[in-house]
Amino acid sequence: MTQTLIPFIKMQALENDFVLIEEKHLSTPLTTRQILTITNRRKGVGCDQLILIKNSPHADADLSFFNADGSKAKACGNGTRCVAKYLDKEQGTLQTSSFLSQFWKRKEKITVSLKQPTFGQIRHLPRGLNYSYKIDVGNPHLVIFTETPDDIDFQGLAYGLQPPQGINVELAHVLSSNKIQVQVWERGVGVTPACGSGACAVGILSIKLGLVAKSPVHIKMEGGELEVKWEEGSPPLLTGPADFCFKGMLTLP
Repeated sequence: MTQTLIPFIKMQALENDFVLIEEKHLSTPLTTRQILTITNRRKGVGCDQLILIKNSPHADADLSFFNADGSKAKACGNGTRCVAKYLDKEQGTLQTSSFLSQFWKRKEKITVSLKQPTFGQIRHLPRGLNYSYKIDVGNPHLVIFTETPDDIDFQGLAYGLQPPQGINVELAHVLSSNKIQVQVWERGVGVTPACGSGACAVGILSIKLGLVAKSPVHIKMEGGELEVKWEEGSPPLLTGPADFCFKGMLTLP
């Protein structure tokens, strides 16, 4: 029996990695089983998120994001920047399920806009962690600021804070007047080296709470550094590198 080969592109942004597939190459929609196989690092290509690129009458492309566990994400800052790099245009727009993102090529980096933030409940946390701040920039995030990040079991903390629908969690430590160190736990994936929407969530809150001097804010993550610009009443702008890893052909189970 002949199996159909599907072309894909593997990309990464600060070690946050993605498999890009254009919908035009698929004869039927991807199933959850197929997504799980592709994202699996032992059985498939392996990635944090799979991105399905579709034609759009109103933008350069329409994007769907799938986490490594097969669940769907509404947005992905680093993934959107990777698609913008893949399209190889000086500027344009990309439609996600929750907002229209603009993008610009900035020499070796890519800038994208995310959703204008909405702020949720502030919760008091145990263990001397003060407060967690809920914010949505296309994806929901829970941000915790601490002066002692090395004393915290971050993975255990993030897992314990998960609601039934899941939420992204960031542990942030202010390093200077414009730089913040961040650890990331992504719903549907777990701990990752970087997260674009998470960087925006931390950057916006650090500006709003007066923890940094002004915008832009530099977000230092395990995989590298991102820049976040934000003004009240406007969508955040996320800037950083995005790189090709390799391309190939895969067969769907």
